[in-house]
Amino acid sequence: MLIDVEKRYTFALSKRQSNNLKYNNKRIRTMKKNVFVLALFCIVSMMANAEVAKYCMSYDDFVAGNWKSVDELTAGRTQQVCQMKNGDHCVYFKTGDKESDELLKKEAFAVMYGKQLFVNCRNLRYKDVSLETSKYVQAVRYDKDKLCIMSYRTDGLTALASVGTLVAGVLVDDTALSLGLLGTSIGCDIANSKLSDFACFLVDSGANEKGKTAITRINDDYMEHLLSNDIPLLERYKAVKAKHNRQSAANILPILMEKGLVESVAN
Repeated sequence: MLIDVEKRYTFALSKRQSNNLKYNNKRIRTMKKNVFVLALFCIVSMMANAEVAKYCMSYDDFVAGNWKSVDELTAGRTQQVCQMKNGDHCVYFKTGDKESDELLKKEAFAVMYGKQLFVNCRNLRYKDVSLETSKYVQAVRYDKDKLCIMSYRTDGLTALASVGTLVAGVLVDDTALSLGLLGTSIGCDIANSKLSDFACFLVDSGANEKGKTAITRINDDYMEHLLSNDIPLLERYKAVKAKHNRQSAANILPILMEKGLVESVAN
């Protein structure tokens, strides 16, 4: 009798353990399925929210509208979506493919990331001097087929180019203006900096025989010539007394917008 009870108890215990094992295995399968679905959802969401990236190889390509898809550039070599990374007052782009990254870094002229336009500073020269960065800076179309770029100002560039201005350190009246007016910043640290710290340069020609592109500083001389027939706007520009603030992007961009030479990227 005692042996029979023991057998029944052992059988019941074994059955319970078996059921628990089946239940645990079912839970594990369900959890794995949920993790897979969640991972798939994240990937789909990332792809849906990713900005479409295009690039062009020269100023002439930019003028002609000859843009190429970065996805086509990396096709078959990486599944990573092109990402914009923040630098020191600049941005750069990563695709997950070394060859494509090198092309964007050293050879491409400009990148259109969503609605934002960025120009590669590697081969730009102001009075034969390189800019503060060799990476990309934000730009806007200027008078249809030209480019206005915003580059961070440094004492080094100022001294080498003999511009005679100082790095801006004081806000002008309308420095509430930020690159947010020019489109979504996607975390770009340029948008988080004061536009009084940036200078505007005009890109209106292609590269020379050495592959370098001469750019023009949009400064007092440029603005006085540009606004010579628009006295109210010229007076508004000159109303900012400190030269380094007057010649900053914070003062220049609103004037160019009102003049109809540049538009918001968001438009």
